[in-house]
Amino acid sequence: MTVYEHRQTVTAAAGAASAIGLNIPGGLIRQVVIRANTDTTVFRANLTDASGLRFHDYGYHTGEINEKNMALAIAGSLAINITNPSPNDTFSLKISVQE
Repeated sequence: MTVYEHRQTVTAAAGAASAIGLNIPGGLIRQVVIRANTDTTVFRANLTDASGLRFHDYGYHTGEINEKNMALAIAGSLAINITNPSPNDTFSLKISVQE
């Protein structure tokens, strides 16, 4: 079993931030972590594929999203988009994909 992890830090400016993950030949997303630098930051997030198709949405969250035990199929690159942060903040991201 091979697990790919992508970690990145992004700063939301003008109400949005985006990060593009590794190019995965095929696998299952097992964990997504999106953590704001400030515990009180409210934000939305979504996952999109290489063609820009949104395939997983997160509603409003405060401080952190830590979704474990996922099994979303993915092939190609993956983007995490953060929108509507209040206030603008820096976010730590982690995506784990099992091949």
